[in-house]
Amino acid sequence: MWRGLLVLALVVQGSKAEMTRVPQYENERAVSWRSVIPPHTESTLHRHDRFRTVVGIVGGDLTTVDAHGKRTVTRYDTGNAYWQAPMPAGEMHKDVNDTDKTIELIVVEMK
Repeated sequence: MWRGLLVLALVVQGSKAEMTRVPQYENERAVSWRSVIPPHTESTLHRHDRFRTVVGIVGGDLTTVDAHGKRTVTRYDTGNAYWQAPMPAGEMHKDVNDTDKTIELIVVEMK
């Protein structure tokens, strides 16, 4: 029995948490998803070409890192909504949760 528990503990310990994007809805005017961002995880480089609203479900400090390594911290407070414009042409960033807490956001992106 102990050997089985030890193997299970090692498997759970060895798996790395990843950011997840859970679809909420999509129609002809907008697309929405819930981003779950575990502690000490980061996304791949990406860009946002559309206007969007971001709502803090479980707030926290999310760091964006551009392709040149410039870091910007944005505080998302639980229950607050934030309007964000499209990124300038050619710019990309990745999202990094450097904290010890999971951050959850709802994103509604206009089409």
